[in-house]
Amino acid sequence: MILKFCNDNLLFYITHTKYFDILCCFVIFFLISLIFLTFNNKFIEKIKNSQFKMTSIIIFFGLFVGFLVFLFAWLLNKDTFNGCSTKYYQNIYFKMQNSLKSTIENLENSKVIIIGDSRMELINDASKIKKPFNFIFIAKSGRRISWLKSEAIPKLKAMLKNKKTNYHIIVNMGVNDLNSDYKGKEIALDYFKIYQSIAHEFSNAKIYILSVNPIDESKINKFWVGSKRTNKKIQLFNKTMQIKLKKENIDNMFYCNSYNKLKFDTYDGLHYTNKTNKDVINYIENKCIKF
Repeated sequence: MILKFCNDNLLFYITHTKYFDILCCFVIFFLISLIFLTFNNKFIEKIKNSQFKMTSIIIFFGLFVGFLVFLFAWLLNKDTFNGCSTKYYQNIYFKMQNSLKSTIENLENSKVIIIGDSRMELINDASKIKKPFNFIFIAKSGRRISWLKSEAIPKLKAMLKNKKTNYHIIVNMGVNDLNSDYKGKEIALDYFKIYQSIAHEFSNAKIYILSVNPIDESKINKFWVGSKRTNKKIQLFNKTMQIKLKKENIDNMFYCNSYNKLKFDTYDGLHYTNKTNKDVINYIENKCIKF
């Protein structure tokens, strides 16, 4: 019972001694008794005019304090760790172990499916970028909304059959569609309809719209002649997605604004360096997904 009493008490576990818990209980009992007697008027009246009784109490109190000091010093020098401190740390260890076990089980029962174009394909293909074991990529270079409808969505639906699995779907499409006469709003609305349809059909899955991330306009025309992509178009695309998502208020759809949370470095104006790609995947894993 005593050990159970002191399992989570900081006062007990810091001493790292074997029987300090018993000592502490004894001290608490003594202090409670002393406080009770101090505020007991009848007791005070009895000892007030008795010099012998007063002297006896002072001597007793002094001996008791001396005993506590001696016992405390002796206990601190004992090389034993079976008291409250060990119990406390054991509790912390088991709590952490159970939490870690629960997290691992949650991850094992979860699948993260990332749908995207060349930007996501590069992350998937890069051996230097560590991806969590439960991340699956459906990504191809240069793809647009037509590919999403004809190939990516059928593949996705085939993966979403296991109802016991928690699915997290990251969609990051649109930058290639903006390399046309689209201004951003129209194509964003077209993409949103597809994402909304998936969210309704698979209510057990969570859909995350990852912002289309910026280009480097100073570089892109050197590597991509005639490119019509601009950051203004990208910002309008992202803003449209956010407004539409807020308006529809769908429980299993979320927006992940990496555009304004990360720093982006490209090598050709469009595709990111390994360092940036690491930041993107870390953002998805730690800031975007709601496990």
